[in-house]
Amino acid sequence: MACAPILKHPDPLLDLQWLPNERELHLKVMGSIQLEILSSQLESRFGLKVRFGQPSVIYKETPSQSGEGFIAYTMPKPCWAVLRFTIEPLPRGSGLVYSSQVRSEDLLTSYQNEVERRVPEALQQGLLGWEVTDLRVTLVEGEHHVWHTHPLDFVVATPMGIMNGLAATGTTLLEPMLRFRITTPEEYGGKILSDLVQMRAEFEPPSILHGRFMVEGIIPAATSLEFPVKLRSMTGGRGVMASSFAGYQEAPPETNAARQRRGVNPLDQSKYILSVRSALSSQ
Repeated sequence: MACAPILKHPDPLLDLQWLPNERELHLKVMGSIQLEILSSQLESRFGLKVRFGQPSVIYKETPSQSGEGFIAYTMPKPCWAVLRFTIEPLPRGSGLVYSSQVRSEDLLTSYQNEVERRVPEALQQGLLGWEVTDLRVTLVEGEHHVWHTHPLDFVVATPMGIMNGLAATGTTLLEPMLRFRITTPEEYGGKILSDLVQMRAEFEPPSILHGRFMVEGIIPAATSLEFPVKLRSMTGGRGVMASSFAGYQEAPPETNAARQRRGVNPLDQSKYILSVRSALSSQ
C-alpha cells in the first residue's frame, strides 16, 4: 500500500481503491498498455514483480424512468425513520442532483443532513451492482419520532428508500466510451476500419497524408480493451492508438454486465436491517 501514493504522483489520473474484505487493490486504468507501464515501474522502482488480473470494464446505471421510493423504518424498535424520495433520470454527464422539499418541522435539519450524506453511498450499487448516476433525487416526505428516533436510523433507512425507488424506476446500463485517434501506415487502413465497425466504433471519414492513415472517433471501452496491443502487433509497432475518456452512453440492450453485490441488498429489508444494525453496534 505504501507505493500507492507514489504511483499516483506521476499519473494523477490513476485511481486506486483498497478493498479490505477482498484484500485486493483495484486500479482504474485506460487499457492493457498502461498495465504494462505500471508493471515496469513497480519492478524498476520498488523491485516488485506484480501480476494483474484480467481487466474489467466499469459500467454504470441510470434510472430508466421517473419513480418514487418509500421506507417506513419503524421496526424492530427502538427506531423511527420515514422517508419518501422521487427519482428522475437526467441527461448524460449530470451526475447526482439532490435536494429536499421537507420542512424542518417534519424532519429535523440534522436528520435531513444525515439523509443527504447517505444518498451518494446508497447509489454506489444499483440494481445491477454498478454506481447509479445521471439522476435527480428529491426528498419529498420525512418523519421522525420524538422518542423513538435515533440519528443512525437514517443511516439504515436511506439505502432502503433509495433502492425501493430504483426498483420502481428500473435502471439502464451505461457503458464507458473512449475518444480515439489511430495513425498507421496506409496499407493497414482497410483492416482497421473493418475492426472498428466490429467494435461498434463511431468514426469520422479517415484521411491519408504522406502515406499515413488516420481516423478519429469514439469507441466502447468494452470492445476495445485489447485493440492497442493488437494494433501494435498487426503493424509491427508502426501503428499508434491514442485514447481518452469520453463519458458514458447507453449500452446495447443485449449487454449482460451485472456485477456481484458487496454486502446485503437493501431490497432484502429484514436481512439488511439486521446486518447494518449489527455493524453500527460494533463500532
